[in-house]
Amino acid sequence: MVCPKCGRKNSDGCTVCKICGSDISDDSPFIWSELIPMPDFNRANSETREEANGAGSRFFGRKINRNIISIFAVFMEICILAGVIFGICVWKLDSISSNSSVPQNIVYSSEDIVMMLVKNREEWILPKPDNGYNSCSFIDMDFDGSPELISISFDSESGVTHVKAFRIRSCILENIPIDYNETEGFFDIWKNISLKYDPDTKELLYFSSDYKKDDNGNTTELGSFFILENCIYRKMYLSERINNGVFSYFGYDEEQSAVELTKQEFMKKQNELSGHFADLHLRYEWLQGNDLENLSSQKLAALLLRSYDSFGYDSTGLALQ
Repeated sequence: MVCPKCGRKNSDGCTVCKICGSDISDDSPFIWSELIPMPDFNRANSETREEANGAGSRFFGRKINRNIISIFAVFMEICILAGVIFGICVWKLDSISSNSSVPQNIVYSSEDIVMMLVKNREEWILPKPDNGYNSCSFIDMDFDGSPELISISFDSESGVTHVKAFRIRSCILENIPIDYNETEGFFDIWKNISLKYDPDTKELLYFSSDYKKDDNGNTTELGSFFILENCIYRKMYLSERINNGVFSYFGYDEEQSAVELTKQEFMKKQNELSGHFADLHLRYEWLQGNDLENLSSQKLAALLLRSYDSFGYDSTGLALQ
């Protein structure tokens, strides 16, 4: 039975409420309004609660997004830092390897160069013919202030001169190719060589003459040689040939083809060449009268050093050109 006053349930047959002590009986009417009000869940404010829950969810989502962005930013900073460290390590290793393999800013004296040549004579000395000689000299082919080594061998029977040229960089020999016919040979530059200036092209050219003989006579040629794109070339100008006592004269066109000339045309061309080019008074010294392969190291070093220091030319006239 329910107490009409406190609303508590009592056992049937009770006349007095065990909780509040009120008189209860079957005759007492049950009044709903006297019941203790039930808790109000505030249904009218349920939407506000949902909005609050939504706001909380959005706040939590924004917090997660900010955390993701922060994590990504930290990750990118770590990647950039790792890339910088890797680049520095690679640069350091490359610098160490390059510095260890090639000495930097080392100036070699003429004595250093000569001793290197003496130790490596088999690389640059041409074999001496049975009837002839081998020799060498220092000539600055590219006019960079460091003379190149020119090595020759001359066969007096065939009249053929073979030539090799070497550039010396960091006390190391570098072969310079030479464009010439091995059968015909190069200029016999051991006998005479001069340095000329061409005012038209502003070039410096080495001139030399070559002498060849055969069973029926001999040939004398005049030409120049120069270095271009790391190769030595020669250019012919005039040629005088004697065959069974008969003289013939030739000039050369742009394609280096021989063109026959009269003696008067030949002499005129020779005078024009002499007047056109300016002589720069070349100074150089060949190692003469020696078999280079069999020289002692001390004597070869002394001859090479004297030849190296002897090279020079008069360039004072170039300022007026």
